[in-house]
Amino acid sequence: MMSLITTIRDSLKITGIPIKSRLPDDTVPEPFIVIGTHFEDDSQSGKIGKVTTTELQIDLFYAIDNRAELEDAIYEIKRLIYNSTQQITRVTSNTITDDSVGRDVFHVIFLVSAYL
Repeated sequence: MMSLITTIRDSLKITGIPIKSRLPDDTVPEPFIVIGTHFEDDSQSGKIGKVTTTELQIDLFYAIDNRAELEDAIYEIKRLIYNSTQQITRVTSNTITDDSVGRDVFHVIFLVSAYL
């Protein structure tokens, strides 16, 4: 799992957006990315036996004043994540507004599905 996270993190560095391992305090300005939690499943497959998959959550926090720039960033981040390794099978995103960083921001939640 750590190699998958490292590969994705290294791919995202090209954006120039700071990457964190946990939500920073409210003094840190947007944009920033948080590589967060993951869920693993090692279910049996009828064809090939045990298959381990993971769902990794990556969060983008972005200033609320520029939706056009946000949409460009979402497209670029999804492209970089998906192309970072052949293990990735799907990247979805959900954009909300929230104030978990002490002010209103766009919060984009990326869910990354991959085989381990």
